[in-house]
Amino acid sequence: MDLGMLSSFADPHARHALLVHLPIVFGLLGIVPCLVFAATKFKSTPARVVCIVWFALASAGAGVAAWSGEEAEEGVEHIGLTEVEDDALEAHEELGENGWMWPLIPVVLIGATFVPKKQVRVSAGVLAIVASVGVAVWIARTAHLGGKLVYVYGLGVPERGAAVDGVLPLPREHEEDDD
Repeated sequence: MDLGMLSSFADPHARHALLVHLPIVFGLLGIVPCLVFAATKFKSTPARVVCIVWFALASAGAGVAAWSGEEAEEGVEHIGLTEVEDDALEAHEELGENGWMWPLIPVVLIGATFVPKKQVRVSAGVLAIVASVGVAVWIARTAHLGGKLVYVYGLGVPERGAAVDGVLPLPREHEEDDD
């Protein structure tokens, strides 16, 4: 069994990179179960429960990602960020800090579809769809800024040629041939 991935949890930056994917997937794709629920005219209890659990997982994932992001941030603050890097980090942090709350809006709205009155059920369901789009936009913006921190500014990644998990990368000419 490869324990390389498990050892990634020891590094705050790698841990954050691993943990952010749960809220990204559930937040961006949350519209799908909402539309399935809408196809049932907001009547299907199983579809309703799937939507509630879906966004509850997105919320929990966002909370865990924010927690791991706080630890990762501590690792880059000491390196002397430029003003642009600091601004990008601050914008990402602001979006992620209370982001666990945003997926709870569709949860509450979908919960309101339990009300037996058709007008309340449909109105709450339609608002939940709108809220799920809002969650997707928030997630996409937060993820985009996080990606920019890593891929544009190189924050939170090991330096090229640095040992990762105690292993130094070999130059290409030293790698074994697959032939």
